[in-house]
Amino acid sequence: MTLFQIDENTQNFWVVTIPRTLPVLFLGCVFVSIQFYPGGNLLDRDQLGFDLTKNFLSELGGYESQSGQQNFLSAFFFNSSVFIFGLLGVTFFFVPKLFRSERVSYLLALCGAIIMVPGIIMFALVGVTPHDLYRDEHIFVAMNAFRCIVPSTLFLLLAMHRESVPLQFLAVGWVFLAVNICYVAFQAGFEDPTSSIASLTVSAIFQKVIILLAMINIISFSKAFEYLSKKKEKMA
Repeated sequence: MTLFQIDENTQNFWVVTIPRTLPVLFLGCVFVSIQFYPGGNLLDRDQLGFDLTKNFLSELGGYESQSGQQNFLSAFFFNSSVFIFGLLGVTFFFVPKLFRSERVSYLLALCGAIIMVPGIIMFALVGVTPHDLYRDEHIFVAMNAFRCIVPSTLFLLLAMHRESVPLQFLAVGWVFLAVNICYVAFQAGFEDPTSSIASLTVSAIFQKVIILLAMINIISFSKAFEYLSKKKEKMA
């Protein structure tokens, strides 16, 4: 006997609506935050405003900008959106339920969800650890968020592949997984943004690419979850 029953509307809210809404909210807040960023980057305090090829997104959330100016509005929009993104963690408490009809798929989805939740929590903690106030903590959560997402994405993709989810819902996920593996390796062994403008540019652009792919992948996953939810309803 189950202690509580989750209705289909509640499940669909968390596995479809939330993962489609949060990426759009996050990207919208990042756009607004950029407009209020005073300026400066790691190597040039005199830069005006935010440069997508010279600034890291987390600089939007600093107490002060790299130019040393007060950064309240930019930090408010960025940090709030990152912290709210933590709601996505709830989604992955519901995801394994979509795979209950097949044991191996269920176990793969369960492993993926278990690893994904701390990854999302660490991503959300970027919003409460501004880089200029809690540098070590900020670096830890920012780097390990993406390290958790690598194996969790693999497990979820394998589970969905076993459930014959259409390729158009998984293609972005496989691309994201490959690029994210490269990004984690790059961070671990090659990244040094303070060494030169060229190195800073590579690091800053790579970060934007992986974040954008992550957001698109979450939306794509929501379509796969919707497919599985409808498949589950037909089998009921």
